[in-house]
Amino acid sequence: MLTVEKPFNCRGLNGFINLYRNRMVLESKGWTNSASYELPIERIRAVVVERKSVIPSATLTVLAAAVTLLAKYNALWFLVNLTPENIGKVSSVALLIAVVCAIPTLLRTFFVNVSVTWDGKPATFRVGFVPVRSAKRLAKHFQELSTWS
Repeated sequence: MLTVEKPFNCRGLNGFINLYRNRMVLESKGWTNSASYELPIERIRAVVVERKSVIPSATLTVLAAAVTLLAKYNALWFLVNLTPENIGKVSSVALLIAVVCAIPTLLRTFFVNVSVTWDGKPATFRVGFVPVRSAKRLAKHFQELSTWS
């Protein structure tokens, strides 16, 4: 009786990773070309989940939201007394900045990059915009498989 090995799948924006018991298959898809690599588990050095810092964009988002509220309600009237038309302009621009800064914050919160290094050529593979949960599960499965081999 033949048993079919079910891989663990991990999808990203520019490729996907299939982790089997004895190998890892990486498929990269680009605008013009696609490539597929099959790496034996024994030759893989590391699977790294790379998370970018959320702090800079989150800080800008919070500051822009605070400026929006301060301008909207003219809370600093004793320092700068804004006219009604200036209140609308300043609060609109600050709200736009808050929304624009919130987008990278959300993307960095929910998506990561996964790097796979091995002893062959090319030495490193990177799959971007992988959901955090899937990337962590991939790293955990790889760690379990590499301890057994």
